[in-house]
Amino acid sequence: MNIKKLFFSFLLIIIIAIISAFLTVSKMNELSLNTQKMYSHPFIVNNALSDIQTGIITIHKNMKDIVLSVNPLEIIKIAENIQHEEDKVLKNFDVIYKNYLGNKKDIDTSYQTFIKWKEIREKVLVKMYENKIDEAITITKEESAIYINKIHEHIKVLKDFALNKANEFYKQSLKNSGVKYVVTVISITVLISALIILYVINTLLKANESNNKQLYLIDQNILMAQLSLDKRIIEISNALCRTLNEKKENIINTTNEYFFTDKSQFELFENIIYSAKEFTSEVYIIIDGSTIWFNMEIFPALDNKFKLKYFNIFLTNITDRKKIEEIAIIDTLTGLNNRNYFETIFDKEVKRAKRDHKSLSMIMLDIDFFKQYNDSYGHQSGDKALKAVSQIIQDKTNRSYDHAFRIGGEEFVILTYQENLLKLDAFTQKIIKEIEELKIPHKTNEISDYLTISAGATIFDKNHLLNTDEMYKIVDDLLYTSKKEGRNRLTSKAIS
Repeated sequence: MNIKKLFFSFLLIIIIAIISAFLTVSKMNELSLNTQKMYSHPFIVNNALSDIQTGIITIHKNMKDIVLSVNPLEIIKIAENIQHEEDKVLKNFDVIYKNYLGNKKDIDTSYQTFIKWKEIREKVLVKMYENKIDEAITITKEESAIYINKIHEHIKVLKDFALNKANEFYKQSLKNSGVKYVVTVISITVLISALIILYVINTLLKANESNNKQLYLIDQNILMAQLSLDKRIIEISNALCRTLNEKKENIINTTNEYFFTDKSQFELFENIIYSAKEFTSEVYIIIDGSTIWFNMEIFPALDNKFKLKYFNIFLTNITDRKKIEEIAIIDTLTGLNNRNYFETIFDKEVKRAKRDHKSLSMIMLDIDFFKQYNDSYGHQSGDKALKAVSQIIQDKTNRSYDHAFRIGGEEFVILTYQENLLKLDAFTQKIIKEIEELKIPHKTNEISDYLTISAGATIFDKNHLLNTDEMYKIVDDLLYTSKKEGRNRLTSKAIS
């Protein structure tokens, strides 16, 4: 009888140990999964290398600005900005030296190339101070460009090693998921079950503590939220609450109508996510009056019957990156998009219009007798006039699917979506009228006492087969007609 009780007790201990071990397997697999996610990214070294590349791009742009500048004070200011960027690059090299696991000679090669590039930049500054502008431009375009390419090649070697190392850690985390270890523990429980129970309990406590720490770090550092199908916020991280400047208790169980974006942005991906497809895009959020840019990732979650249950949303702040991009696409005088960006967007909008079966409208505008205006009033007044005209254009193109560009000295282009030619004409005529109503004096304007503008406008039917060059020429010809027939007017037609 006692033997039976002991056997039953021993069997009970084994069962408890097996159950505990099963829980341990689940927890350890969860920890292994988190480890895999951590090591699937090249942390410190890769981030430092990316910052170095960004710094190099910024320095190179500043060097271009220097050789194009005619103002000594401006050159000094840009040189100070370059020095600031150099300091950041050097600090990032220090970070790489401390954390890089490969051959330090690879870092030395990149570092020495960067130092030699600095000598080239100093040579450019000397030429500028000696007023040898052409020589400075030549050095920037040729010698400086060669060193930039070399630096990027060397940095790629470092990045590739960091990524390979991350992959190596990832494979190790897969290999050491803890399953074999727990199986061994279960075998030992047959002989020393009491000790295994203590071990399992201790392991579970440590695993739970570690998991709680990870969950805490995720909650404090990852911008994430979970929303129901009716857009009710089920869960939200404290990191996102801080970013939105809201308390968590004030957000949970409230409804966010547009998933932290605005209506126009939400409409672009609403159909996608409700069809249970993942979505990634760059969106902006207005927080306390400031525009903050994010990379938004939406992952629809399905139940066991593959029906949509809720949405997981992850946000990454990309405001700094957008500022760098903005420098490359914005006309610094007027604040409108520049010609380079026009060539990129025009092709994309044409493709999108055909894909979505929409009619794309294009308007080309040119200030009347602007050369004579500059000759009469001076270039400083000309710049003020360009800014005033650009402000009118910008105010009229504030929808997310409107785009306004300054493509030349006094030439502008607008890409928009209007329902028909009548509405396009009304839209354009309003711009023409408001520009004249600015009442900017223009004594050499042959058709008005004030600054005026001419326009050509076309609405391209969704079924048209023209390429972008042909479309551009049509609108350009219409603008030419407006100028030929008296200026301060619109010439338009629909193209099918």
